[in-house]
Amino acid sequence: MMRYKDDPRQIAVRYPSYCEKCQVRLPRGTVAYYWPRTRTLLCSDCGEPEFRSFLSAAADEDVYAGRGNPF
Repeated sequence: MMRYKDDPRQIAVRYPSYCEKCQVRLPRGTVAYYWPRTRTLLCSDCGEPEFRSFLSAAADEDVYAGRGNPF
């Protein structure tokens, strides 16, 4: 899969923070999802569905462009 600098990614939180969507506290070391373009940080519950949707769309794009395996 092609990777770009603004692709969302899973990270371990380095500083205490809050989820942008549900405002749950994210202590240091918590797994979260980060969207660099909008600088959005989501907890695993809120970010997982959106991140999986992104990965699915990226895989589809690779198949349509002839770079990926459809199976």
